[in-house]
Amino acid sequence: MSEIAIKSSLLSVVKYPIFRVDKSGLILECHVHHKFDAIHFAHRLEGRNISEFDYLPNAIDVVRFCLGNQKTEVTYFSVPDNDGAEKYFEAEIVPSGTDEVIAVVKEITQRKRQEAELIQYYNLIQNIYQGTSSSTGIAFMDHLTRQFCKAFNGDFSFIALFDNKKLSTVSYATFNQILDNETFEVEGSPFENLHQDDIISISADCLLIYPDFAPFQKHEIQGLIGIPLYYPDEPSKPAGVMCVMFEKFYHTFQHYEKILQIFSTRAAAELDRIRRTQQLEASEEKFKALYHNTPALFNSVDREGKITEAGDFFLETTGYTRDEVIGKMAFDFLTSESKEFGMTKIFPEYTKTGYCKDVPFQFVKKNGEVMDILFSSVIVKDEEGNFQKSLTSLQDVTEINRRRRDIIKSESRVSEDAQRLQSLFDHSPVGIIIHSKGIIKKVNVETIRLTKAKSSKDIVGKSPMDFIHPDSQEVASQRIHNIYTKKTAHKNEQKFICLDGSVIWVEAMGTLISYEGEPAVQIAIYDITDRKQAQEKILEDEKKLKQLNDHLTRQNNQLEEFAHIASHNLRAPITNMMSLIQIKESAPDPVTELFVWENLKKGVANLDETIVELNEVVKTSWELDKRKRKVKLSVVLQKVLSSIKNELTEAGGEVISDFAAFDAMIYPKVYLESILINLITNGLKYARADRPPVIQVYTCIRDGAKCLEVRDNGLGIDVNKFGNKIFGLRKTFHNHPDARGVGLFITKAQVESMGGTIRVESEIGNGSNFIINFGDV
Repeated sequence: MSEIAIKSSLLSVVKYPIFRVDKSGLILECHVHHKFDAIHFAHRLEGRNISEFDYLPNAIDVVRFCLGNQKTEVTYFSVPDNDGAEKYFEAEIVPSGTDEVIAVVKEITQRKRQEAELIQYYNLIQNIYQGTSSSTGIAFMDHLTRQFCKAFNGDFSFIALFDNKKLSTVSYATFNQILDNETFEVEGSPFENLHQDDIISISADCLLIYPDFAPFQKHEIQGLIGIPLYYPDEPSKPAGVMCVMFEKFYHTFQHYEKILQIFSTRAAAELDRIRRTQQLEASEEKFKALYHNTPALFNSVDREGKITEAGDFFLETTGYTRDEVIGKMAFDFLTSESKEFGMTKIFPEYTKTGYCKDVPFQFVKKNGEVMDILFSSVIVKDEEGNFQKSLTSLQDVTEINRRRRDIIKSESRVSEDAQRLQSLFDHSPVGIIIHSKGIIKKVNVETIRLTKAKSSKDIVGKSPMDFIHPDSQEVASQRIHNIYTKKTAHKNEQKFICLDGSVIWVEAMGTLISYEGEPAVQIAIYDITDRKQAQEKILEDEKKLKQLNDHLTRQNNQLEEFAHIASHNLRAPITNMMSLIQIKESAPDPVTELFVWENLKKGVANLDETIVELNEVVKTSWELDKRKRKVKLSVVLQKVLSSIKNELTEAGGEVISDFAAFDAMIYPKVYLESILINLITNGLKYARADRPPVIQVYTCIRDGAKCLEVRDNGLGIDVNKFGNKIFGLRKTFHNHPDARGVGLFITKAQVESMGGTIRVESEIGNGSNFIINFGDV
């Protein structure tokens, strides 16, 4: 193959665009695969300069830098597609001499989107904590509601509390706008029958399911995601709900349940804090009761930073007694890192503003366990504005932080698992092919070895059916259909065509997977050629053994029949001769003697004839000279017709032959001659008196086997009456002076000794048709 042909062949399978560019940025040559549709390349690129394209602002600098340093450089760019969405690309620029570079462009849109999704998720978590750290009350709730709407890409969201049979919003917003609070009827809404820890998810048809729910009517809502909110002291009764609504149907995404938990935890905590604060402001007595009994970590600190009061729940949660905390410095219960951070960063600002909210600290319990807390505090002043005390609240966020760390670890594990799975895929001892929509997307190293390819480029982009042998394509096509429709794994054995044209047997296991966001089939293939060859050898040996067994059975049956006939046919003439001898001995007169000698002569002749017939049978059944050779039926027939020319003439018969189906075959010539003589002379011998005999001899193919048919128009045989005796020795079915019942027996023995079969189709008065199936000849 010429260098040009090789180059053309290689470029035809490379799916990425390849450009040759000189140092001025002029595109000297470009090759774009016909299936590459990421960028619209309909216009001619050769002869244009890369500086003409506004989405390649620094490309010419990268080219020059690459040539100047003589090393590969990579640059990135993006192009909007027909729908306005950005597609991202990576251009690998390789120096080709001192004045030219080769640029290979790969689409990395999927990778960029995954990176953007992770960054978006990280930013979302940061926004939740940072955006709410400096606000409380309604401002906090409004920010949380907007972030909730933004996180799920929703159209509307709200946080609402149950009030008798009403649902009153605390915050109602879009992702960038706060709406007026409203009150809705609970009856006929998705929140009518809530269960503990329920996540409400309705992907479509909200308005059809709940036609009377006011927000659905007002905004024509189709989808909804919601979660009930619980106060810590009432974990079995929802205090309210937090939900996001969609004007169109939606799809859930990874980690959405964890995000719901984070938002609901923050919302419930702040609602609880608001509730507690309102209750504290309502009554000092109620404040004191709540201070000690509410499941919140409250304590009071004096101007010097010493704890003066501690709530019961604070003591219960931390494990300390009241005496162990009263009079102690509040910061002494923190870890050394949190204490330093509080003293240097938080406390100076706190003294200026008079409050701080949700400061992350680590609190050390009495048993030594470290508890993650969000520290909030407010300075209480007397009527003259003098410092009286600090009221502090600690929120245990250990579980929330643990979940957040788990999410980060999970993402890290996903990345590690992906790398590990890629390594397992690449180095698996079993060939693996991934294909989607009839195109091979990915293969591993073992597949390259099995297919005898040089690299994955020889395989990727082709149809998987290109590698399936025609004998196995129907089964393989059905297997792929079943995998897609039934979504179950499927295994079968099939013939596999390698790139060099050789054929191997493989065991293929197909499984439905998701690849690049689309359903795909992963096929694991294992070379079982050696096993199949061994199975075929066993089957061949079994076939030969069966043939030998069948042959021995036929020989045994013939031997039994021969023994029976020999015993019967020889006993009768001998018995007759012994009776004649007894007659002669009892009456030795000349007349009797003449009678005895004449009948003895006939008996001896019959005995001789019987022995000759039996000898012919023995010779046919156990003849040693069965040498096969290539013979032509037409030649053999001519020889047979010459040998029976007088009989044919006397009978006025005609033999018609047709060997169009096949003429030549491998067979003992003497057997073919004997078979044709027996069947043709039978046709002459048993011809009808009212018409001349016509015998047809022709070949045909039946069920893939070679057959010879000899048809006559003679007397015919009653096959219903004599069907199982037609080919028996000494069996005759018509009164004919020359009928001995040996010819058909010999013909059957000859055919079966060579592994074939013979049968007859006949009707009385309508002739007979003898059909010989030669079997494996």
